[in-house]
Amino acid sequence: MKNKRNFFVAQKKILKEAGCSDYKESIKLLFSKAFGMSLDQRYNTKDHDNAMLFSAMVTRRAKGEPTSHIVQSRSFWKSDFYIDETVLDPRPESELIIDVTKHLLFDRMKVLDLGCGSGCIGLSLYKENPSISLFLSDISKKALSVTKKNALKLRAECELIHSNLFSNINERFDLIVTNLPYIAKEDFFYLQKEIMLFEPHEALYGGKCGLDVIKRFLSSVSKYLNSNGMFVIEFGKGQDAFLKHELRRFNFKKFSFHRDLSDVNRIVCAKKDT
Repeated sequence: MKNKRNFFVAQKKILKEAGCSDYKESIKLLFSKAFGMSLDQRYNTKDHDNAMLFSAMVTRRAKGEPTSHIVQSRSFWKSDFYIDETVLDPRPESELIIDVTKHLLFDRMKVLDLGCGSGCIGLSLYKENPSISLFLSDISKKALSVTKKNALKLRAECELIHSNLFSNINERFDLIVTNLPYIAKEDFFYLQKEIMLFEPHEALYGGKCGLDVIKRFLSSVSKYLNSNGMFVIEFGKGQDAFLKHELRRFNFKKFSFHRDLSDVNRIVCAKKDT
């Protein structure tokens, strides 16, 4: 146990000195992945293969690669999702979409997760109510392959659609949830190193003001909502005033903003006027 602890502490120190703010959580996840067990379990200190794998993982994290990419897993809502470099790392802020909409779900409700990435939002809603009719779409075929893995893992019945926003969507829905790109040009190059180097830029960059893609979504979404249908969309800090203006411009009068754990307006729910 002493040798293992010393080895663990030395690797943790590497992450700390590399400036990894989440080094305490990351080191435990990397250890568990490399050794297939928690730190408190006994293992053979002569198992060099596992030790070398652990050391290599720590080196990757120290260079900025997200822990979720290294272990290929990220916890979101109530499930663990397969993650790789082709999709955004699910953020805790996005769980607010689930928290706000889970009580609105009903049997056979048609739900679309647009720009689904890993599928974490739509599939989490499915786990809340497996009787919904779930559709997941994304512009990236690689992202859809990740979605498919997660759908199979969670045994979710759903339909996958390759689509640039609504280009290949031919249905109407009771609920559309989406986390589209919303990083503005002036903010893009100030992102954290692990985001800039290891996450797909097309899922982050929202144009000069950050809301270019969202405005395209707003201009079309009404056509794809059933009567009394609604959509929920995530957006960036400080974009709420501009988004409120855009919602009114596209004739959405019934909408409400919701704050995340940092007390920042993070999502908006809008209902189609009948």
